[in-house]
Amino acid sequence: MAGKTKMLKGKLLPIGLDLGTTTVRMAQFSQYKGNYELVAAASAEIPEDKQVDLRSRLAFCGPAIKKILAGNGFVGRECVVSLPAEATFVQHVKIDRMDPDGVAMAVLQEVEGKLPFPASQAEIRHIVAGEVGANGGQQQQEVIVVAASRETITASLAMARKARLDVSGVNIESCAIVECFSRLFRRAADQRRGILFVDIGHSSTQVVISHGNQIVFARNLAIAGRKFDEGIANKLGIAAGDATEVRKQLADMDSNDERVLELRDCMSEEVEELVGELTQCLLYHESVYRTGTLERVIFVGGQATDRHLCQSIAQRLNLPAQIGDPLVRMGNLSPCQAQQGLDRRQSQPEWAVAVGLSIGSG
Repeated sequence: MAGKTKMLKGKLLPIGLDLGTTTVRMAQFSQYKGNYELVAAASAEIPEDKQVDLRSRLAFCGPAIKKILAGNGFVGRECVVSLPAEATFVQHVKIDRMDPDGVAMAVLQEVEGKLPFPASQAEIRHIVAGEVGANGGQQQQEVIVVAASRETITASLAMARKARLDVSGVNIESCAIVECFSRLFRRAADQRRGILFVDIGHSSTQVVISHGNQIVFARNLAIAGRKFDEGIANKLGIAAGDATEVRKQLADMDSNDERVLELRDCMSEEVEELVGELTQCLLYHESVYRTGTLERVIFVGGQATDRHLCQSIAQRLNLPAQIGDPLVRMGNLSPCQAQQGLDRRQSQPEWAVAVGLSIGSG
């Protein structure tokens, strides 16, 4: 979005930096009288040979971010960055009601030995999702534990600094997704609305449930776009990269088209596996909160552009569904260029994390 922008009104928000597996996305907003306006947005595709591990991706992202900052209308260098989903540990625990210091200690005791890395080398945070009943009628706290290795955090922050960004905050994708849409839940009645967010990326799927703007459930699933493409590739005898292109070409075709039906059949096993995991998440939520059924499922993430996939999952979950539009009810300070990956004429579900990172700090 190179070129002149309008005069900024209100509060300028930090840049939201989403470090995905296949794409790095950056979005920035301003806030004025409770409304948001898009200041700038741009993205860069990560080459396939750089997607293999986090170190390779970060090495690519640093120079790519510098180029994005140089010519796309971003104001300032303050940013909020999301930790890569596949490097983030998320787990629910139940603990007795206690003061905040006691909660932190109890959380550490609950997850010690369960982390994929030594607790002494990790940053561990928690979100108190709410109070729930326990056996015997005693109230307990439902707590979402989030952890990441210090090595991952340090490497991500070092990359951002080399790209000349000033990191003012670090978040996780699950929280950013809820923050992206929380502005739509402003009424008191909205706080009782249960929403399932399914963020299907290339390497992982984030499952998030909110009651209004309060996150109450989060889980990180390993099955995602890569497995869908591998399933198609194995059955059709093509490369996984070619499977990705086939899915893109058929994205706008009628769902009853023979080619679409064949493609859905090729990835049916992987879809059933994901639906099974999602069903377990819903059963856990129902057993803990007992607050009625969820209102709908909102699909976001890069794979949400595959509407046939989203329809298939929603039908199996028996829930009303929609493709999330992170930019709904938002203004625009300057023209958005479709070549930068953000075309306001269409829903942009893959931008939910970047948007949430920016406006969540407002």
